[in-house]
Amino acid sequence: MTELYAREPLVRGLVPKLVGLAHDRQQTVPRQPDDDLPVVLLTGRHGMGKTAVLDELATSYEGRLPLARADLAAAAPTARTQLGTSNVSAVVDTLFLLAEGLAPAVPQYGRRRFDRLLPGLFAVSSWHRGNVAEQTLARERIARLLTACELRSGDEDEGDTGVAWMADVAAQLAEANGDDDLEPVADAVVRQYFDRHVGRREARTVLDWYAAQSSAGDQGPEVLVKLSLRFHRGGDFRYDVEDTLVSAFLADLADAYGTWKRRTGTPRPLALLDNVHTPGGRQLIDLLLRARAGARARGDRPDPLVVVATQLGRGGGAAGEPAEPAAIADAAAWCRLPAGTSPVPLHTVTLPPLSRRDVLAMLDHTPRALDAYLPSALHRLTGGQPLGCGVLSDAVLNLAEERAARPGQLLELTTPDGRPVTEELLERLVGQPQLRDLLVLLSLARDPEAAGALATAYAPLSAEPYPADTAERDLERELWTAGDGTAFVDDPFLRALLVEELRRRCAGDGARYRWQDLHGTLRDHHTALGAEGEPDALRHTLAAGAAEAVVDRLTGCFGDWEAARWLDCLRHVATAPHPPTAEWEDRRQEIARGDHDRLRADTDDVQRSVHRLLHGLWYVVDTVAEPSEQACADMGRELAFLAQRHVSGHAALTWASQEWPLAAREKRPLPAAAGPGGTGGTGGTGRAQ
Repeated sequence: MTELYAREPLVRGLVPKLVGLAHDRQQTVPRQPDDDLPVVLLTGRHGMGKTAVLDELATSYEGRLPLARADLAAAAPTARTQLGTSNVSAVVDTLFLLAEGLAPAVPQYGRRRFDRLLPGLFAVSSWHRGNVAEQTLARERIARLLTACELRSGDEDEGDTGVAWMADVAAQLAEANGDDDLEPVADAVVRQYFDRHVGRREARTVLDWYAAQSSAGDQGPEVLVKLSLRFHRGGDFRYDVEDTLVSAFLADLADAYGTWKRRTGTPRPLALLDNVHTPGGRQLIDLLLRARAGARARGDRPDPLVVVATQLGRGGGAAGEPAEPAAIADAAAWCRLPAGTSPVPLHTVTLPPLSRRDVLAMLDHTPRALDAYLPSALHRLTGGQPLGCGVLSDAVLNLAEERAARPGQLLELTTPDGRPVTEELLERLVGQPQLRDLLVLLSLARDPEAAGALATAYAPLSAEPYPADTAERDLERELWTAGDGTAFVDDPFLRALLVEELRRRCAGDGARYRWQDLHGTLRDHHTALGAEGEPDALRHTLAAGAAEAVVDRLTGCFGDWEAARWLDCLRHVATAPHPPTAEWEDRRQEIARGDHDRLRADTDDVQRSVHRLLHGLWYVVDTVAEPSEQACADMGRELAFLAQRHVSGHAALTWASQEWPLAAREKRPLPAAAGPGGTGGTGGTGRAQ
């Protein structure tokens, strides 16, 4: 079984209580509640482990109870719809998958037939004559359902079931009106289904059920033919048909899970739905809740289906802050509400980030000693994102077979199969290759305007007319905008991955981009903005490796600017990403210690101090750096020295000499100076981007 750390209360507590079967052994557990099952909705941003929970549930319960799984993102029929295929929708595709998954026999369950749902699915799968795409889709669906529900005739082979079934329908159409290309097909499909697979009494019961759902007064097979025609019309007509089919699905499950199974505690069926934040996913959940509410209002027998769904969402409170790890245990302790209380149709569980203790557990079993502070660096880099923690921990353990990884190497590691960790993580976090490549380029930008300057210079042949605008919309849609607002790619971990991937792509003679050229473009963009853009221009100058020019400028304006302005500029400049290691040797700690002062004998004390301070800050604010006590003390000493050299900024610089080392020791972003008084503030990031 996969270790899920903070997600264990879900898979070992909440879901077993709902399905009535232990997670890891064949033992029934008391089920809660008996009626009015909620849809369990797992919500969180990309990489928070939503799909991993579904993976674990599928692995645990497969073959032990009826189980089906569907990915609503994969069920989106956009491409096929554009080809003129009208017998498809995300809801219907998902119902096919659910029926196919839940139908096979498992212990305590025979094979389920879905007496109501199947004729409806066959009907809406009907095709327009001559439409090859619709025919192909119908053949695939019919073959899979006939196999899953064991509806094949004795003389049919499993491989050609769909072909033979479709051929028999085609034979019935030989005499049909050639001007009518859908209705005769639907009629033939419906009649053949009932003739071959359903007895007369069963057929009458099913058709009466569909007639009761319709207000048109149709009877017999005609009611399903009309159902098919309405589905193909799309829009409100299709929505009404999907509503009917979801009700049929739940009613079939309610019948299959009869009084005897309820009394004997037979485990309930389980449906795992991924990505229900998609349009089709939202519609399916709405229809499911609507059908359950209708059944409850009519006094019908409740269906037994346990639904665990995932949804991309910020989670947390109104401001979107991460959920606390303890919150998941509280959510997993949920039980039935007191009698007379209105049922809760949705039980939302926001997945929290992993704790530092979880990361320690991931790294416990290493073949050699690790850097003592590597777990905290890994946790700080990922923000506790489970996917990031898992991939990086595996890479650390893989390298540990040869040598111990250092915190500064985390983003340069490779996975056990030899892929760069940045490539692996970005592929899983940003699924679209074109967007991923564009974000790698734009990750250096401060804001949309800077991103536009980069895109104009380096992505002129993009398929999008305004690639930076497109990337900004995609970041917003995929909820990658929950950072501090100081960069175009707002999420710190995603930005760190993108920047490191850009470093990797800039290496070598055949590289598409040159690191210095990219930062030169951004430096020129911000320089054109005048004084307002100078901190960013200096930041990109430093990122390109031209530290001497930055030191000269910071020294030159030290006595002219107010101390708070100078400190905030210094603090921002120090967040510059360092150049690729292939073309730059990291000597920041050596310079901060003063080891290179002998090379600057021709400069004064202030310039040498600024030189040491800038390089010390540049290292300390690096997300994966582990600053020593000496480095923090040196930073404070340099700031205290400069406080004695500024004509009006003694208070501000003295404040920084105390607060910045403290923040560095506590792994917090450096606080911003508030103004001439130097009392400090909290604006900005103060952490490398």
